[in-house]
Amino acid sequence: MQHITIYYNKRTITLWQKTEELEIKVEKLEIDEPFLHKCTDRMNNILNIFFKNENMQEISFEHYDLEKLLADFKTYFKYIEAAGGLVKNLKNELLVIHRLGLPDLPKGKIEYGETPKEAAIREVEEECGLSNLEIIKKAKPSYHIYSHKNRNILKKTYWFHMKYKGNESLIPQIEEDISSVEWCNSTLLKDYKLKTYDSLKSYFNTK
Repeated sequence: MQHITIYYNKRTITLWQKTEELEIKVEKLEIDEPFLHKCTDRMNNILNIFFKNENMQEISFEHYDLEKLLADFKTYFKYIEAAGGLVKNLKNELLVIHRLGLPDLPKGKIEYGETPKEAAIREVEEECGLSNLEIIKKAKPSYHIYSHKNRNILKKTYWFHMKYKGNESLIPQIEEDISSVEWCNSTLLKDYKLKTYDSLKSYFNTK
């Protein structure tokens, strides 16, 4: 079944594309009908409960039209889009940044008039000091929610697999709170995967 997982710290919200008669389950609450969009205020009520109750680790919503479900979900947040790179060198090492004490991946907000691909390349260049990056293919996007000025923000990040064939020195963008940049082999990635954000763990590999 197709789905979108949205991370809120270490908690998750999953949007499912309903393909058969299944139930929506929120803790012990079972609803035996498909989600009927925001017109019922059900999504808003459930989200309010989720954000107020830190003991709720996960909730989910289902609908036959996943795009429509996501569109409705987005209306409850300030929505922004970002883009980033999953960059490999000729040794098949992954480019990792360290921001605010955590292993991270180069990414940033898409600027007005930019495509996701253009933003992804620009962000890697700016945050890591590289040039002549080649996009190989698109990766699965990530979604996460964070709070800013008492408002919940939903961020979608477009990810692109990139290849780098040069030998430039890595230069961290200090003004963006990046302390260091490094190429990581599989051994390092296993360690960093345990320390990075939950929404990024699936990208920390050399495959």
